[in-house]
Amino acid sequence: MEEEKKAAAGVDWAEKAPAAPRRRSRKKSAAKGKPKKSAAPAEPKQQPAVSDAAETPAEAAPAALQVPEAPDAPQPDTVPVTLPEPPETASESAPAQPEAAERPEPAEPAEAALPDTGTDETAAAEPAPEDTAPEDTASAEPEQPVPDADEGAANAPEDAPQEDSTEEDAPEKKARADTIARTAQLSIAQIMAGLADTPAEDTPDAPPAEPDSTEEDTEEEPADTLTQKLGRGVTGMLRWLLLVVLFVLVIACGGVAWLYHNATPDMLPQIKATFDGQELAPTAYKWHVPIVGSWLRRTYAETLNPTPAELALPVSGASPDLVVTPGGYSAQLTITDAAGESIYDGSATGFRSYRFAENGTYDAKLIVSTSGTPADEATVTGTETWQFRFTVSIKPSIQLATDSVAQGGVAAVRVGQTLGQDAPAIKTNLKNVGFVKAGSGWICYLPIPWNQKPGSIDLEVSADGYTETLSLSVRAGSFSYKDYSKTSQMAAPYIGEDDAPAAVSKLFATVDDKIQWSVGGFVQPFLDSFDTPLTYGMTEYAGRSYSERGTNYGYGGRTSTNVIIRPKNGKGSMIAPASGRVLLAKDLGGLYGNTLVIEHGAGLKSIFYGLASLDVKTGDTVKQGQLLGGCSKAVVAEMRIGTVPIDPLAVWRSRCDGLKLY
Repeated sequence: MEEEKKAAAGVDWAEKAPAAPRRRSRKKSAAKGKPKKSAAPAEPKQQPAVSDAAETPAEAAPAALQVPEAPDAPQPDTVPVTLPEPPETASESAPAQPEAAERPEPAEPAEAALPDTGTDETAAAEPAPEDTAPEDTASAEPEQPVPDADEGAANAPEDAPQEDSTEEDAPEKKARADTIARTAQLSIAQIMAGLADTPAEDTPDAPPAEPDSTEEDTEEEPADTLTQKLGRGVTGMLRWLLLVVLFVLVIACGGVAWLYHNATPDMLPQIKATFDGQELAPTAYKWHVPIVGSWLRRTYAETLNPTPAELALPVSGASPDLVVTPGGYSAQLTITDAAGESIYDGSATGFRSYRFAENGTYDAKLIVSTSGTPADEATVTGTETWQFRFTVSIKPSIQLATDSVAQGGVAAVRVGQTLGQDAPAIKTNLKNVGFVKAGSGWICYLPIPWNQKPGSIDLEVSADGYTETLSLSVRAGSFSYKDYSKTSQMAAPYIGEDDAPAAVSKLFATVDDKIQWSVGGFVQPFLDSFDTPLTYGMTEYAGRSYSERGTNYGYGGRTSTNVIIRPKNGKGSMIAPASGRVLLAKDLGGLYGNTLVIEHGAGLKSIFYGLASLDVKTGDTVKQGQLLGGCSKAVVAEMRIGTVPIDPLAVWRSRCDGLKLY
């Protein structure tokens, strides 16, 4: 009887279960298509077979809890679930929910084996429960879901017959209902989880996405190898570097363009060149202004004057100055004459020692340049050119040592530096040996004879194509005279102007260019005291009348052109009055005795007759003060420039102004 009651109660529960849902809010949400997302199911594990206790409720599950098949979607396989043991007493509450097991990979959904209750619409609208299976049965394949007893009762039709259960069957029914409800919730949750994995953009009309396969059927894609990772990393880095390089190039090009724009002509060198004191105007330039180091420069080039510029003033010196400022540049100068032949091609520094050989018109080209160095990359490089034409019209300086010279003295004409190597020329009625080199110019000594008529004498001097006339004043010398009653009383030995022996007279034409007395001048050649019974320019008369003596007029007199020296002690030594070269040292015998001739330069000679002895020989070079020989009782001393005798005493005593110029 009890068994029939229990069976009837079970049938009665099964009929009422679908009509009494307790979680209406969840079903409404599921019906709207907004099921709550559950955690992704883990890969299913092999589960043990469902116990007999769980099978009985599953078979008796009401048809109202069957899940309708989704249209055009594959149905997942039935997942077996191991149900917990029902509670022993009716007084115990529903068993606690098991801990959520690890979700398996979504498996292919299987069609749930639910009983057909005829309430497909109600079951389809029922949402998936949020409860998860116990840990030990989470990965097992679910069996047919069994709805909750309350929910089934709620969903049952209103006109379904209901039977009251007895008080004794209530706990057992409640435990069985709870077990069936949990099984149904687990099955529905797994089915809904499979549907939730479908992409959001899928629509009911679109074909369903293929469910994930099980672990055995799915082959995972192989992981990236180290080479592939490195390749992707290198590719990304190269792209990044390319972007950086492009960015840097854009900035660099902008900076270079700005620097190029700011490289203005104000940065060009300001060079000044002068020739013989006249500033030159440049004819062309080509400069390279650095923009970026030495490999990018901006060039400025211009031709200012295609023809040479002519200097306003003629060049007045044989060696004009060329000055380039500021210093530090390389300057190259080329000069050609009127015939187009190059007469100078070298540096501006070397031009300082150059001298023009003759007057005329010349063309010059000056190039100033700088090339810079590797250690100085910011230097402006390039060239600047000057082309000019100039006329050399050099007027050498011509001067007299003194404008007035006494008879027996020496006049000197000096000509400054000349262009050519030819000696200047002089035209005058005064005898001379011509010009000789003296320092940086030329000099000519003009001896004034004792009998030269006082007055003005013209001197016409020509040098470098220029001719200049000078005027020399000759004044009378202060000469003395002596009168004797007899000719035998005159001074002896006497050697007149024309009485020179042939061995001496032939030496008058010898002229040495080097002026030996330029150092030390002249000194008196006799070391001991002496008397001069006959001096230069003294005239001796014999038998003149008283009136002739008073007017210093008469005939038969003789005038000395030399000096007679008589040592007071009867002997003495003689030294060289100035340095020079010995032309003759020989005993000529007779009136001349030991004769000595010394060339002092420029044709000026010292001649000594009647020496007691000779300490030098022909060809020797003597220094001022050197011992020449011994003196006898009377020595004739004479000085000549060329063939013209001059006053020796005036020379020895530094009273000859002309010889002070050399």
